[in-house]
Formats: sequence, C-alpha cells, structure tokens
Amino acid sequence: MTGAGEASRWLRDAEACLVSARRALAAQDFRVVVQNAQLCIEHSAKAIIAELAEPVWRHDPSPQLRRLLVANEEAIVQRCSADMPASLRQLAQDAEKAAPWHGWSTYGRETENQGWLAAVDLCNKDIAEDLLHRAQKAWPVAQSFIALWSKPPSVEEEEPTNAPSPELPPST
Repeated sequence: MTGAGEASRWLRDAEACLVSARRALAAQDFRVVVQNAQLCIEHSAKAIIAELAEPVWRHDPSPQLRRLLVANEEAIVQRCSADMPASLRQLAQDAEKAAPWHGWSTYGRETENQGWLAAVDLCNKDIAEDLLHRAQKAWPVAQSFIALWSKPPSVEEEEPTNAPSPELPPST
C-alpha cells in the first residue's frame, strides 16, 4: 500500500521506536537502543517510500529510497525544498549503515577470531549513541517530507498585468 495513510502509519511506528530508544538510553540498555534506533531509521525511510511506491520488505530500504530519489528528484525539490534530496540521501546512507544491526542486535554476530559474539556484547554505548543520533535525524526528515509532499500543490496566483485598470464612471 502507498499514500499518505500508509506513510503516516510508518511514521507513527518510527516515532514510537525513537521514543523507546531514548528511554532505553536513559536506562543504559544499549541493545534495546540499537534495536529501536535501527527500526526508527528503517521506518522513517519506508514512510517516505510509501508516499511514492510500495516499500519492499527488507531491513535496508536504502536501495529503494535512492532509486525513488533519482526518479523523483525534480518533483521533490518543487514540492518540498532544494535541501530535501540531500537529506534523503543522508537518510539512505544511515539506513544502509543501520540495517545489519536489525539481526546483530537480536542474534549476535560471528567474528573470525572470537566465534559468535552475543548481541548484548556487540551493542555497546558507542554503537547505541551513533544509531540513536542517526535516528534522531531520520524521523524529522521523514516527518518534514510527508508534511510537504502531502500538501496539495498551491495554485499559483495570476501574474499581475501592467494594463491600466479601467476607469470607474463618474458618480452621479
């Protein structure tokens, strides 16, 4: 599904994940911060995608977001702002960086030297703060994009003419 309703659903989920990530950071539960920050970034990107196409069901929406940006950049500039494409490119980059953490924060990660590392050991303070910082940028970008993109196009006012205005008849 696509459109404003679907985009709004993704955006609400992204916001809920951001709130949860912030609470988890205050509790120093870094694994939960990483999980929720990653989801916030993913859902923020999918909220934007949902305005333009049906989001693919992957944890890394960056390839789809990049394709849609290329195909719609002119319209995005016209309907949103000249800065929006750069913000969307940054969001795609952040989504790509965050995506592997969806699995790593749940199952851990295999390393060459140490075998499997537990998710709780991988998700340290530095990783949590980095992904939360990215999530705190992602959600407002999605919110702004959706607000601007969903706004009906404005009807441009007619250009004033230089023709003289008709004179009024004298009053009697």
